[in-house]
Amino acid sequence: MRDWNNFLQESKKYIPKGIECEIKMISSINSLTRFANSHIHQNVEEEVADIYLTIHKNGKTITLNSNITSIESPKDFIDKALVEAENSPDDEGWPGMPDAEHSFDGHKGLKSRKPEERADKVQQFIEAGKDLNAAGYCSTSVDNYFVWNTNGLESSDSTTSAFIDGIFRTDTSSGSSHRGANSLEEIDSEAAGLEAFNLSHDSQNPEDIDPGKYEVVLGPEAVSTILIFLGVYGFNAKSKIEGTSPIQLNSQQFDEKLTLIDDPFRDKSLGFKIDASGSPKKTLEVVKDGVPKSFFHTRRTSKELNEENTFHEIFGWGDSFGGIGTNIYLNPGNSTKEEMISEVKKGIYINEFWYCRVLDPITQVVTGLNRNGSFLIENGKLTKPVGRLRFTQSFISSLGVGNIISIGSESRFADSEFGEGILNVPMLHLKEFNFTGGVSG
Repeated sequence: MRDWNNFLQESKKYIPKGIECEIKMISSINSLTRFANSHIHQNVEEEVADIYLTIHKNGKTITLNSNITSIESPKDFIDKALVEAENSPDDEGWPGMPDAEHSFDGHKGLKSRKPEERADKVQQFIEAGKDLNAAGYCSTSVDNYFVWNTNGLESSDSTTSAFIDGIFRTDTSSGSSHRGANSLEEIDSEAAGLEAFNLSHDSQNPEDIDPGKYEVVLGPEAVSTILIFLGVYGFNAKSKIEGTSPIQLNSQQFDEKLTLIDDPFRDKSLGFKIDASGSPKKTLEVVKDGVPKSFFHTRRTSKELNEENTFHEIFGWGDSFGGIGTNIYLNPGNSTKEEMISEVKKGIYINEFWYCRVLDPITQVVTGLNRNGSFLIENGKLTKPVGRLRFTQSFISSLGVGNIISIGSESRFADSEFGEGILNVPMLHLKEFNFTGGVSG
């Protein structure tokens, strides 16, 4: 807080009148404990403070960023931005900066965690796996965010997070599990370890099966993959502007069982409650009973589409990327994992997907692979582990009308290809999912 106040007060002296200026800082303490071969081999902690300076002058915009320790003086930093702004192209879509009425005070004096506390969580994970080989990490973070602009806005917020992610391996199999929360106390690392152990132990000596369309039961990480791709490439209003979004607002595009909420103010949610501009986020109904209700907007996209800003500009990504939901909750259903499996005549249980790539953004056809625990389901029971499969599937269709059979009753923060803690999801039971081959095709 002291570094921010000192830097800001010094910077204000050198900002010319008649320009728009925004200064923001994120200061973080990121702590990490890594383990491999069932032993901790690394404890690291990094404390950083990054400054972002945006200047809009004479219809031109420039943003510079640097670590605060690399800035010799605020005056030189601002002078450099003023010169570079003159040489920048015209910014015809400049949306302006939020006013003072959007200010938010959420800064708290949060402390980092001791490595011994993370080591205890790692030990619980490893011991749950008995004699199997374990690898992974346990991390904790404390993040503080400060924003000021020439319109009078002054905002701040603080947040903490903790994660454990680990894997057990045998000669022929692997099983992984992930947990996230606000604090280490909320992380059940023993449950995560037991889940990873069971997946690895039970999936030894997998067998190849024929590709085709299968009923599937998806674990939270697999569900998270589908939803994060839809969020980044579908519900992002920038995709709508570019003509690549498949989302059609107010139409029955998804199964009626599907309801998505973006809620930064939910109890124990992760991440900041302000967006990158310093404005408070809002609770947003994204999909209600299968009907898309809103895109994720930033100041820029809301101006271009003449729609209400939903405050989803993400710090560090820049407003040119568009809006991303970072507190997405999939409403749970009432089915347990065992009940889902018991209802499948022939299908596949999939723990997680990986190496996923969009083939067609308009239809949201994505290709990828399964890993870390997949099983054939026959007549309501897991009968044998299955090998690597390639899927080629429209994520829109996978959640389409009539394709969601049931939704799990328990939710948790799941990992995603765009970061941890973004999605809180249950399992899904889908009627049909298209597998097109093995790992090589």
